[in-house]
Amino acid sequence: MPRHPMMGLCTALFLFLGVGSVASAVEQGAGTVTLVDGAQVEAEVLFEHPAVERLIVRSPEHRTVQSLDLEQVHAVTVNGRTTTYADRRELSEPERIERERNGLWGDEAGEGQLGRYARESWDPRPLLVWAQPGTSGDAMDAANWLDEHGEPLAEMPWQEGQRGRRRSAGRAFDGDVLLPAAADTYEVLQPGQRDHLEPVALRHLTVEANASYRVRYTVHGNLWVKDDAALGKGTQTGGLGSGDTNKHTFARFCNYHDEPEHQDAVPPENRWAYAPIISHWVRIDTGEQGSLEIVGQSRGPSDRATLRRGQLIISKDSYLGNGPRGSFYNEPGTTVVLLDGARIGSPMALNSNNRATYGIGGTLLFGHPDKPLTRDLIFSATHFPKDEIQPDASPADRTSGASFVLGPEGRMVVHSVDPARARVVFRPRSRLLPVSQYAVDREYWRHIDRRGDTYYPPKPEFWELPDIPTGVAAVFRGQTDFNGVHFDGFYEHGIVVRAQDRQRWQNVTFGDHNYAERGKLFRDLEP
Repeated sequence: MPRHPMMGLCTALFLFLGVGSVASAVEQGAGTVTLVDGAQVEAEVLFEHPAVERLIVRSPEHRTVQSLDLEQVHAVTVNGRTTTYADRRELSEPERIERERNGLWGDEAGEGQLGRYARESWDPRPLLVWAQPGTSGDAMDAANWLDEHGEPLAEMPWQEGQRGRRRSAGRAFDGDVLLPAAADTYEVLQPGQRDHLEPVALRHLTVEANASYRVRYTVHGNLWVKDDAALGKGTQTGGLGSGDTNKHTFARFCNYHDEPEHQDAVPPENRWAYAPIISHWVRIDTGEQGSLEIVGQSRGPSDRATLRRGQLIISKDSYLGNGPRGSFYNEPGTTVVLLDGARIGSPMALNSNNRATYGIGGTLLFGHPDKPLTRDLIFSATHFPKDEIQPDASPADRTSGASFVLGPEGRMVVHSVDPARARVVFRPRSRLLPVSQYAVDREYWRHIDRRGDTYYPPKPEFWELPDIPTGVAAVFRGQTDFNGVHFDGFYEHGIVVRAQDRQRWQNVTFGDHNYAERGKLFRDLEP
């Protein structure tokens, strides 16, 4: 395949001289990149990477950064000068799949997203690019990085971190970070013991195929984790959201396809359960007026996910989870928006029997006025012991008292195009998960089919395995604007709510797996 004549020379010079000498044949500046299949992207062209044959580019409004495989780049035009690389051709099947999963740009809003982030403009900022993709190294060592011009970094551009709400200062970099794709896996590491690593704040972060960013991160801008990439492995905390700058940002995850052996065993609507973990605890702070939109599938933290300030949007068919030690929690004054097919919370049974899957302290919107639900949205929780229901339960990081808990300051609202067919379905959680990742006693393993080294239930729902406890309970102490909800799998007296509140509900239906007749499902909450 024809390549630009300077590419081989640049690579040879890099290997001979090391990172200390960098050359780039491409014109730098705002321009157009034409890919081999004819697709075009507007971009700020930065440089050809000297160690891997990839082109480093930024999106026009400085919303994100990425690298492009030069085998898929036909031509680059900047300031009227065109640099030609590979011949025009159709994409191979692996290239087509990669393009489909990652998209052309992470900051392009899709049809099923609110997409506020796509209207944000960001100022130009410095950039750090990993100098040796495919080779692991110390993220704190300047010798392992290139700057936005492709030049070796002389020293790390650290500033003192800003102390924020429940956030330590640590170090900060007022710029963006890119880990380019490589043929070999590599890790960008922060040395030290997990619990004692200081946080490192930055603006935008992009992690590409075979790269792993193992730094205690706080991403104040946009996060793009491409297919076959990893984030936050072994880190104590992760931070997302713009904080006091009140920006609209995204966190795009393209890597829930990591385990293709699961694809035949797990239906598409449940593959969210296999998304990877991104730290031990994730705190989200978007500022009072900002927002963070999750695009794609992320298991989130291995412990707790907490919305501290602002608005969190889970876009169409996307997922942000958390581990089995705590509840998904949003503080009073915050808002979570679930669009069509969106999910939150732990995909597995919680380690403590009396712990809730969700603690809603603020507002939870099912659908949005601009994007109402067009189909049933499954809002499921794991089993909760009937004798431990607490009518006065309050939401927190580790909520207890029911499967679903809406706090006294909280509010749940349904926005639907048709409340009769596009409903919120409250029900027990499906258990389409390997037993090794699920808190199921060994006595239940007799129900499980063994496929390879992983155990899968032969049936999709809790209630199809009669000796596994299935009941769930809800405590609604806050405001419930329900028009289009369906309850299934609830105990007798398992829905705790004020009588006058539920009398205002509309289009409420009940499933066949409840533990009592409709009239006996409710327990009146004292005014």
